[in-house]
Amino acid sequence: MPPLYAVLFTPGAAEGRSQDKSPYVPVVWERPAAAESTVPHGLAKTVAAALPGLWYCLHLPAALWDLVDVDAWKLKAVQSLRLDHNIVLVPIDMFDEDLLGRHLQHHHPVVTVCPDEVLAEARQRASALGFVLPAIPYSQLSDATLTAHWNAIHEHFIPDLPALPGEVSLTRRLDMAPLTLPHRRLARQMGWPTAELAVQDTSMSSAFTQALRGQTLLAATARLERERASPSEADRRFPQTIKEEAARLRVPLALGLPGTAPAYARIAYDGELRRRTGTQPAVSPDDTWSVTLHERPDHMVERAAIEFAVTHQAVASSGLGLMLPTVPPDAFVILAELERHFLTRHSSAAVRRLLARLNDVAEPLWSKELTTAIQRASHLTVFSDFPLGLLTMPGDSAPLCARLPVAYRPLQPLTRTVQQQVSAPPAISLNHTIKVLIAECIPLSDPVGRISREGWNMARETTEPEAATLTVIQAETLTLEALQQSVTEHRPDILVISAHGTMVGNMAALVIGDEPHLDLGLDRVPPVVMLSACHVAPRGSGAVAITDLLLREGALAVLGTQVPVEVTRNAMLMCRFLVYLAEEIAKPRQFDTILDVWHHVQTSNAVNDILDGSPSIRAWATSATINGQPVIVEFMSSRATGRLRLPHVYEDTERVLGEIADEQGLGDRVRNWFRRPGYVPESLFYVFVGCPERIHLSSLGQQIEQVRPGR
Repeated sequence: MPPLYAVLFTPGAAEGRSQDKSPYVPVVWERPAAAESTVPHGLAKTVAAALPGLWYCLHLPAALWDLVDVDAWKLKAVQSLRLDHNIVLVPIDMFDEDLLGRHLQHHHPVVTVCPDEVLAEARQRASALGFVLPAIPYSQLSDATLTAHWNAIHEHFIPDLPALPGEVSLTRRLDMAPLTLPHRRLARQMGWPTAELAVQDTSMSSAFTQALRGQTLLAATARLERERASPSEADRRFPQTIKEEAARLRVPLALGLPGTAPAYARIAYDGELRRRTGTQPAVSPDDTWSVTLHERPDHMVERAAIEFAVTHQAVASSGLGLMLPTVPPDAFVILAELERHFLTRHSSAAVRRLLARLNDVAEPLWSKELTTAIQRASHLTVFSDFPLGLLTMPGDSAPLCARLPVAYRPLQPLTRTVQQQVSAPPAISLNHTIKVLIAECIPLSDPVGRISREGWNMARETTEPEAATLTVIQAETLTLEALQQSVTEHRPDILVISAHGTMVGNMAALVIGDEPHLDLGLDRVPPVVMLSACHVAPRGSGAVAITDLLLREGALAVLGTQVPVEVTRNAMLMCRFLVYLAEEIAKPRQFDTILDVWHHVQTSNAVNDILDGSPSIRAWATSATINGQPVIVEFMSSRATGRLRLPHVYEDTERVLGEIADEQGLGDRVRNWFRRPGYVPESLFYVFVGCPERIHLSSLGQQIEQVRPGR
């Protein structure tokens, strides 16, 4: 049972006690009024006052094994598991057993941090809830209290085990904390000197170099431990092992990318409030920790909140984190133009031009540290309302989401982002027979409804050989009540909602039957929801999107589309996803999480994006033969193997197809089809929001066994 920390705040009108006695969930969901929140991301000022306490708890042990020496191979292994700090962020009037029951059942309550004016009440409530250390007010938070808390936690829980050596201290520079705090914790575990790590004038470049070096040393040490190298052999091999691990290093990367769409700001704020907002740099020397940091201007308070979320993520995965500058407003404007372009008959040339303009205006985001970090990343967690994955990194030819898996955590409103980050449920394993419910919300009389049903029938038939690992259920859900009843009856692991998407003002909703809905009201939201619907996650206009709101309802991960998608292509993507998922559960081989499966499906669909560019190229690939089989079969079965680089997946796919066409004497004609009429990389206009990287396809025990020394 991991430690539990409580950070209290004094509630405003929106955060008062709920009328029921359901278990505690984050209680500030809706954007508060402008006078009660920061601008532009919308952090409730009552919650902002708790930021010093949240940052403080992030410096305490996340798990009891943080208190003792742990083998390097274990430290490396848990990077994929995400072991969060368990922090309850709650108004003081809700700080009781009625609402915190489930937390108290699964965690060790340790210490409560609270506003000074409610200290007496907080101590009384914390004692009644079994917190083992006295509550402490914000004003007393310091390096000295941090050291005292580490010592007290060790003495209470594991007094018979030796404590870790090394100093603990608060991270002063919040802008660098996503890099420095995970590294300082790693350094203490690895026995490296820690005193110099507390120096506050470290540059971003040196902090990044230091953190990356630490990750390389961890990987090298862990590898030698797994290979059971003797001390003398390890000393001899260590320099070469470091070089090898530096070349293949992959670690989780969290990014904070603030920014608000101008179209949203015009709706949400008057001119005076909009003038108070502006772009911010990635690094700010004034961005330091203080018990009064919530009293700063809005942009500095919001920085501290976003940096907390990024640092919380980076610490949990023992990985890297970076704060980026604000998204240029023009990037949102161009993105909105790109998304609108898909509402009509779109041309590949126009899409290419808009993507190129988007890359040009977003060029300032690409620092040397960001580029290097992405090259070393196993996956990205992006705290942003901007789809960073659509940008192309310098040196690549395909957008970033083709290079590696990307998961998004929306920032609007920022209160919800902070609360979801600290209250995220633990990782889950789908290492059993997965139940998939396909809820068809489009009437059969609609041509799209007929086509989508054909696609779902194909998906069910295709996955039938894997029935032992994946069960597909189709249901007619033409009303919201029918959808709710079907989910309650079948209790699926994955819910696929086949529906039309629609815009209602600046809200992206699902059409169920003939009614738009932003709130599905499900009693039990499945962990994974896949929206097979058009433009239910647009980003250019800052729309309130059902894709994001489903996280509020309890989904752990939601897949949505940024633009209108063609029904048959979407059905193919969904079908391929289910097939790969079923195969992975039956015979584990290459995918650790559901995010990894989706990324493979998304990038391997590049060939279908290209072939869907025109009837002529599709006919050539399916009818013309090479070596006695259709071109597409030859491509997939042999020619493409090992030749498609993810950062260049479309360029490489074109090259391989062109080589096949050359052998048929059709090279010029086929390459001309690539440009006229051309194609659109439609598979890349999907976003996975929430925590898809926390949905594993094997058990915790299986994952640890795979990296245990001697295997």
